[in-house]
Amino acid sequence: MGFDRGNLTFRICLLPDTLPSNFLEKIAAECAGSLEHVTDEPSWGWVTGRFLLETEITEQNSKFGPYLHICLRQAERKVPASLLNAECKLEELSRMRANNKDRLSRKELKEIKEGIKERLLPQMPPSFSGTYAAIDPIAGVMYLTATSAKQLDIFSGFFSKAAGFDPLPMTPDNLAQVKYGVDPLDVPAVNISPELEEINGATGLLGENFLTWLWFFQESHNGIIPPTRLGDFSLMVDGPLTFVAEGGGAFESSLRKGNPVIAAEARSAMMVGKKLRSAKIILARNKGEEWVCTLDASQFIIRGLKLPDGEAMDPVDIFTERMANLDIFRQMLFELFHLYLNTVTDSAKLAEYQEQAKKWVQNHAQH
Repeated sequence: MGFDRGNLTFRICLLPDTLPSNFLEKIAAECAGSLEHVTDEPSWGWVTGRFLLETEITEQNSKFGPYLHICLRQAERKVPASLLNAECKLEELSRMRANNKDRLSRKELKEIKEGIKERLLPQMPPSFSGTYAAIDPIAGVMYLTATSAKQLDIFSGFFSKAAGFDPLPMTPDNLAQVKYGVDPLDVPAVNISPELEEINGATGLLGENFLTWLWFFQESHNGIIPPTRLGDFSLMVDGPLTFVAEGGGAFESSLRKGNPVIAAEARSAMMVGKKLRSAKIILARNKGEEWVCTLDASQFIIRGLKLPDGEAMDPVDIFTERMANLDIFRQMLFELFHLYLNTVTDSAKLAEYQEQAKKWVQNHAQH
């Protein structure tokens, strides 16, 4: 699904350079071909972000205000496994009867399978999927539905042909380094367990330590975020919660039922050094403006983001309104991450956070 409707699952990428003026023309030159020529080998090509069959790419259907909405489509034909197995079995039994055999060789079975695939494949409807991108050239960012490394690699290869550069995924490490000039190796992991020695408790990836801090920050500040140029926001961290730890034992644990954020199991997980990898995040501004998603903190993958209800009626206005709300969410996420970096890279602030967080974990673990 594209960025023009529904909840959104995506990652944020930085555009390290300006898109060429003929970017859309280059995309259009590599548009997806006719489905008639699709085989069992995956094929890729560009379509608009509106739907997967719209292969003619123009400014009218791919540019909305300053934003671009495109999609890299993958198409292939597949014979369903159940159908292939059934056809193979029929042919196998027929050959055994015809040749008075009780079994066939591996070579014969392979020939049967290949022959049936060749016969059935042209009859199969093509299946296709898309990796959608919403591009904000002014902010120099791209929102991309490629959540796996494989999807990202494939998309980047095609994108770089048209743009002349690769998009840079804004993982926690990249965000710290590129946007805020902080070497991620200089950002310490933090021990907030009152039961573990520093060397054993200071674990977790940068994103996991950030999300754990964000939970502490929300509870210690009653959900109030310091005033921003975008307005006054409040924050809530909610379940489901997923905790992870390094080393042996129960590496990952998830809390889904009841009210995970006040469950003793949640604080118990942090008592043994586990950090928060994913959680539900709710940002609110004014009355009725809410951004709700699940944040996968290890790679900064945003899942199921629900944007505030819009007022626009025209398709172009709807898209630009959604992009504006998406940009607000991005800026607030980055600001919170920046606040975390400022906290843990300052020795005095780090010591204060660590002391308060240990008390927070200790007090809640006893309920």
